[in-house]
Amino acid sequence: MATVRNDLDSVVAHMPEVKDAVHVELETRAARVRAVLQAHRHTGALAANTTVRTNLVDSTVTMEDPAVLSINYGHKAVNGRWVPGIHAIEAGL
Repeated sequence: MATVRNDLDSVVAHMPEVKDAVHVELETRAARVRAVLQAHRHTGALAANTTVRTNLVDSTVTMEDPAVLSINYGHKAVNGRWVPGIHAIEAGL
């Protein structure tokens, strides 16, 4: 009878080939996010501060800007008019 290691997910996650593949996938997703940001850029700061961070096992696409939620999902302008978001995060999903 076959057995499966209880820690198999951890073993696979720590394999260099798997970590590299995850990083490549996240770089591809980050490129899609940056493309949307570049098409809607005001200052370019958000695109410049969009990075892929690789930790011990996982990688994440990080967008650093104080207004990232408003830029992505939309917000009310000073005059009360709704400004639609650009939905860059969704482009990376």
